Amino acid sequence: MRKKNVLRFLFLAVLLYPIFSLFKVVGDLNGAELQEALDSLLHYQISIWVSWLVLVSASVYFKWTRQKNFFFFFTYAFLVVAFAFLGYMSQELVIEYDLPNKFRDNYSFGVLQALQHIISSVVLTAFLQAAVWWFTRRWHRR
Repeated sequence: MRKKNVLRFLFLAVLLYPIFSLFKVVGDLNGAELQEALDSLLHYQISIWVSWLVLVSASVYFKWTRQKNFFFFFTYAFLVVAFAFLGYMSQELVIEYDLPNKFRDNYSFGVLQALQHIISSVVLTAFLQAAVWWFTRRWHRR
């Protein structure tokens, strides 16, 4: 198998893993027990972070070898969308199982959780992108 085909397969697998985990969360919210729904939501969150590890590795590789930021921009978009769904599903879990919540409305908890994860993951990714940019320059070695 060629290197390009292996990378395509890996890229597709990385994107499908959170999607399948999200379908499990949606299925568990419609009638499963609370612990099973919490476990599937946690599994979805873990799948996002595992996918982030693979995506950021590919992004660093392509930035280092080809000086292109496409994969970093794709990683940012992936993080925003995936964690937005995590926030939405977290809010649905709170509403569905009537869990205790400090917020009195039906959307603040999900928005807060999504923003916390989005900000932390984007900062980590930007730090890695800046580090690769820094180390690909020769002027920093003087």
